[in-house]
Amino acid sequence: MGKNNDIQQLINLLAKSLCHRIGSMVNNTQVYAKKYYSEAKNIFENAKEVKLRHNWNNYDKIKIKNELKKKLKAELERKDFLDNRKFDLMDEEINKALSSLDLFV
Repeated sequence: MGKNNDIQQLINLLAKSLCHRIGSMVNNTQVYAKKYYSEAKNIFENAKEVKLRHNWNNYDKIKIKNELKKKLKAELERKDFLDNRKFDLMDEEINKALSSLDLFV
């Protein structure tokens, strides 16, 4: 796979993982919250594997962050059963995830 394909795959995995993570945080009293958190961790592990395929420059990191923010916002907007606090957590969770992958700029 090429770098651009891996960037898209990484963005998709991170968006899904963060959506699940934020969902588990916002609705932490729901029965499925623990399962969503567990799934978020598993999906994030897959993102780590994709991250290791390339050396990422600052341009790549900026592109990943910007596209991830758009994709995650779209994902969260579709989850109308989640409280609007989901948008308050979005930037912080993106920064945490990118930092832990050493992709934060």
